Amino acid sequence: MDFPAVRILCKSSHMTNSTLRFFFAYGAGGCLWAGDTTTREKLGVGPVDASFRDLQGREIVGPKLLISVPARDLRDQIDFEHSAYLNPLYQPDPSLWTQALCECFNAKVDTLIALLRHELGARYDILDQQPRYSEDPRLAAYLLLHPDLSPVNTVTPPFDR
Repeated sequence: MDFPAVRILCKSSHMTNSTLRFFFAYGAGGCLWAGDTTTREKLGVGPVDASFRDLQGREIVGPKLLISVPARDLRDQIDFEHSAYLNPLYQPDPSLWTQALCECFNAKVDTLIALLRHELGARYDILDQQPRYSEDPRLAAYLLLHPDLSPVNTVTPPFDR
């Protein structure tokens, strides 16, 4: 018996999109990474949506993959916030982020990946590999031992664009 829909599906499965991995790495400046050999050969290594700047802030290498200004602005905001997640005294100790801040961060991540999939989904399959955060259950006890520290409810950029 012949099933035309199955035959069409099988034919289209040979025309797969390139793959991008979505996650934030401290100090990387981007969130999209080549996720397979073909994409890596085409776009290279490192965050493919990031630009690299000199010490004066001038762009010296542009992004290998362009995203919209709203996506880039949200990515930059999340990247900055992400850099403040680890404990400032000793990184393996509990993060100082409260549950409310974790939920806000996670919602921004969900918004960004949805936006990127909308913008790039015709050409790329985007694998969501960004962990979602929750308040560390050791935080309250840790703060009792470190009265000079406080829980973090917001992350404020040092400047606005």
